[in-house]
Amino acid sequence: MTQRERTVVVTPSEAECAPIPPSGVPLCSVPLTTPRLPVDEAKQISVLFKALGHPHRVQLINLLARQSTPVCVYDITIAMDLAQSTVSHHLKQLVSAGLLRREQRGIWAYYSVDHAATAHLSAVIDLDVAPQRNELDTADTAAPRA
Repeated sequence: MTQRERTVVVTPSEAECAPIPPSGVPLCSVPLTTPRLPVDEAKQISVLFKALGHPHRVQLINLLARQSTPVCVYDITIAMDLAQSTVSHHLKQLVSAGLLRREQRGIWAYYSVDHAATAHLSAVIDLDVAPQRNELDTADTAAPRA
C-alpha cells in the first residue's frame, strides 16, 4: 500500500459546517476570533523554538529553569552527564537564541534562563488554554489504531 493509498481525505458534509459567514465561504469549524500572530513576531519566536530543536537543549532549559541562581558550566556538565564540549555547544545555541543568559565569573561561565524569553514562548502557545482538549484530541486517543 502506497502513502497515497493510505491517505484518507474527509470532506465535511454541509450539516457539519458552521453557518456561512458574510464572506459567503462556508467554514467547517467555529469562526476564528483571535488575531494571527504578526509575521515579524512569528519570525522572532521561531528562532526560540528552533533553539529547542534538540533534546539536550530542552533538558538544559528545564534544568536551568528550576534553579534560583545562575549555574556554573561545570555543574551543568555533571548534571547532564555529557561531555563538556557538548554541553558548551548546546549552551551557546541557547544563549544565541536569547533563551539563556551567560555570565563570566573568573574562568567559569554561569548560565541562567532568560525568563522574559520563556514567558514569550508560553504566551505564544497560551499554556493556560493548552489543557483543554478538542474533539480531534479525544478521537485520536479514544480508539486504538489497528
